[in-house]
Amino acid sequence: MSCCEGWTSCNGFTLLVLSVLAICFNLTPIIVDYGQDGRLLRYPTSCYEWFLPGILGGGLLVFPAASMSFAARKRSSCNTRCGMMMSSFLSLLGILGGVYCALIAIFAVAEGPLICKEGNQDVSSCDFSLRNLSSFQQLSFDMQWFKNASCLPAPVPPVNNGTRPVLENLFDGIPALEINEEMQRILHLTVYVGLSVVGVVEILVSVSQVAAGLFGFLCGTSKRKRNAAV
Repeated sequence: MSCCEGWTSCNGFTLLVLSVLAICFNLTPIIVDYGQDGRLLRYPTSCYEWFLPGILGGGLLVFPAASMSFAARKRSSCNTRCGMMMSSFLSLLGILGGVYCALIAIFAVAEGPLICKEGNQDVSSCDFSLRNLSSFQQLSFDMQWFKNASCLPAPVPPVNNGTRPVLENLFDGIPALEINEEMQRILHLTVYVGLSVVGVVEILVSVSQVAAGLFGFLCGTSKRKRNAAV
């Protein structure tokens, strides 16, 4: 196996792991949202979870580059100049996915969870168009939403203190999740910092694979022809 093929194989495995991580990060707040009352888009931690940065950007857009990089290994039918060039081309799609994932995550970290931005988790305040991503210069990264003891004004009414009553789940009477304000802020920070890191690393690995694919295309691969002779 040549250095280009070994490089490509390593990049493929790394991109696969990163894409799975991105999907898991993105699914976490969605599962928490569903677990609170058995419905989606009712109590989201953030509007940005429904931009699907980890599922679409860090996940689905990166999978083609990861799979093609695996296919371009030694003894594979894609282990040709064309296969290496294709892995390089699909890595451009991976770069786009990583940029989308990291960009959405950075916006989410800067703005904080819905409970800190709006004082509640009403999805009606969410704007799901991409035009609000053009206001990057207006973002504040002072992280006051996380540093403050509470995002809600004091005194906090007992019925609206960031914690909803425990609801009965539709399945076997299992109590629903109870998520207070502090847990929402920690969940928000963990998910979107994780997604931003994953997105940046995906960009770097995809750029590395673009280079590896170009080298493999220009220099050729080490695929050997099978000889019938013993």
